[in-house]
Amino acid sequence: MSIIDKFRTALRSPDATLVDLRAALAGIDIAALEGAVVAAQRARASLLLDGSEKELDAADATLTRAIRERDKGLAAQEHLNVRIAEAEAAAAAADLDAERDAVEREAETVKRLLLKEYVAHQAAMVTILQRLDAAEDAVTRHNELRAKAGRTDRLAPVETRAFPVPTNQFAGVYSVRRRTSFRSVGNAPSWNDDASDFLVL
Repeated sequence: MSIIDKFRTALRSPDATLVDLRAALAGIDIAALEGAVVAAQRARASLLLDGSEKELDAADATLTRAIRERDKGLAAQEHLNVRIAEAEAAAAAADLDAERDAVEREAETVKRLLLKEYVAHQAAMVTILQRLDAAEDAVTRHNELRAKAGRTDRLAPVETRAFPVPTNQFAGVYSVRRRTSFRSVGNAPSWNDDASDFLVL
């Protein structure tokens, strides 16, 4: 069977997969085909002085077939290398496009979350922080009144009731009221937004 016939599907079919093409390329043994040419050349050379015309004709035919099969193998190898390069490029492009689609879907999903969920949650968080601010101020004012009245039983700060400060640590470092910052987005108000932190270009 001719090498072309052996790998015709991979060589000619537009539907051949990358696996098919690589398998066909791996199946082409150029060294063996070249070895057949060398053997045919030696066999012919051995007949040049003592062989009959019939034997030489047969040796010539054998050498011609061997050369043709080797050349077919080389041509098939070159063709398959081109097909494989094209298939690999197409596969890489398809993978890149698939990744782009996945990234774009996630980006759009997160955009919708920002517009709907984030804005709503920020508005709720700012409301809580505003109430915390007012509650802390009320606690401070009341404690001042108690101090003036000579009372030592003070109200505890609001935030540390929920989030106790680690021992020997400064409360301000852990204050969500002071450490939290939101810029205004959509209809959600800002909180602790220092405009000086932003460079307008």
